[in-house]
Amino acid sequence: MSPTVELVFFSPTGTSRRTIEAVAQGFGAENIVRNDLTLPHHLGQTESPMEGLAIIGVPVYAGRVPALAVERLKKHVHGDGRPAALVVTYGNRAFEDALLELKDIAEDLGFIPVAGAAFIGEHSYSTFDTPVAEGRPDMRDESDAHQFGHLVAEKLSKGKASSHPSLELPGNRPFRDGTSAGPPAPETDPEACVLCGECSRSCPAGAIIAGDELSTNQALCIRCCACTRVCPMSARSLTHEKIQGFRTMLVEKCSDRKDPEFYL
Repeated sequence: MSPTVELVFFSPTGTSRRTIEAVAQGFGAENIVRNDLTLPHHLGQTESPMEGLAIIGVPVYAGRVPALAVERLKKHVHGDGRPAALVVTYGNRAFEDALLELKDIAEDLGFIPVAGAAFIGEHSYSTFDTPVAEGRPDMRDESDAHQFGHLVAEKLSKGKASSHPSLELPGNRPFRDGTSAGPPAPETDPEACVLCGECSRSCPAGAIIAGDELSTNQALCIRCCACTRVCPMSARSLTHEKIQGFRTMLVEKCSDRKDPEFYL
C-alpha cells in the first residue's frame, strides 16, 4: 500500500480543495485522507495520520492566511514530523506573505515543509461585470498542479524530509496586516430569496442564519463570498461601494494572467 497522503484544506469556494486534489494526483497518491476545515460541522471528524505526506491548501486574503483557517489548523491538525507540501491560492493579485506564514504555521504544528506553491484561482470578488481570473483554476492550472505534485514526489524520493535544507519561501516578517471579520458583508435580495438555506450551509463562519427569514451576522462574515456563489436564485451579492472600488482596481491592474510559482 502506498503511504497515506493527508489533504488539509480550508476552501470556502472550492478553489484550494480542487488545487491540492490535483497536486495529490500528480504526486501519485492512492490512499488519501481528507481533512476539511472549511465548515464548522466538518471539524474534528478526521484524525491526522501518523505518517505520509500532508498537502495543506488555503486561500490568500489580503496577502495572509485567513485568520479562521489559522485557528482551525492549530486546533485540528497535527504534523508529527511528517513532510508537508504547502499550497496557497490567490485571485491573480499577489500572495505576499501568505506562503511564508503557512510555513511558520506548519512548522509550529510539527510538520517539515518540503515544498511550497502559489496557484491562481478566480477571485472571490469576481463577478460577471468585473471578472478577475475568471474560470481559474483551468486545465493549464491543473496540469501545473500535477507537475508540482510530481516534483514533490521526486524530491521525497531522494531522502527523508529532515535531510533536506530548510525550505526558502518569499515573504516578509513581520507579516503584513491581514483582514478581519466584519462589515461589509453580502446582502440578500428578499424578493429573490426562496429561503432554501444553501447560503447558510456554505458559510464557513456560521454567519448566516436561515429560518422564516434570512439574517447575516456581519461581525462574523469573512467575505469569502461562498454564499454568493451557491445561491441558486442569485439573491446574495456583495455590492458595498468599498468592495466595488476594489473590484475596479483588480480589473484594471490584475487582468494579465499570472502563472503558478513553485518552491522546492
